Amino acid sequence: MPRAFLQSRPDGRARRLLPLIILASLMLPALVVVMPREGRPVAVFAWSAEPGGAAAIAARANGELRAANRGNRIVIASSGTPGFVARLYGAGAALVLDASLAVACLSPFLALAKDPAR
Repeated sequence: MPRAFLQSRPDGRARRLLPLIILASLMLPALVVVMPREGRPVAVFAWSAEPGGAAAIAARANGELRAANRGNRIVIASSGTPGFVARLYGAGAALVLDASLAVACLSPFLALAKDPAR
């Protein structure tokens, strides 16, 4: 290898891009984990609690309410019909994530619905 190649340093542009590349490589697996999947419960986030908030969004999308927080900005909902996530966004949801991780993070703030089958 040429000696100049071994002694070269990254230019300013490469130094600025390196943190972005590292951040993207760390965020990609996290995004895959929280992406909603068809047939599984999802966490629905609403911008405001006005009128009905996230619970009203889930109802407009024909979802079943599983849990809600006091401010009604976050609910856990599910639906057996395909296209539920798209219907939630169409009904006004700000963000829809897979509920498995969201419940673990938000459990102190959610009132879980009692399952009559238990």
